[in-house]
Amino acid sequence: MHRPEKLLGMSDLSMHGHMELNGNREAVVEGCSGVLEYDETVVRIRTPGQVVRFTGRGLSIRCLTADALVVAGYITGIEFLG
Repeated sequence: MHRPEKLLGMSDLSMHGHMELNGNREAVVEGCSGVLEYDETVVRIRTPGQVVRFTGRGLSIRCLTADALVVAGYITGIEFLG
């Protein structure tokens, strides 16, 4: 039997990220492997297979562990960059 990610041409690593949004005030990202850019208007992080960029106002990293983080503030945009 074929796994769905194999049928879609995705590698095993690309399926290990998870993001939850709590309105436009908080994003919980699991599978984060590094912070690339961080200030009050932009948070850019590396996840398996892509980079995720949050834009907004008053952004902060509220919690950071070895593989997860919480971005808090007024989130106005989320971009998924290959």
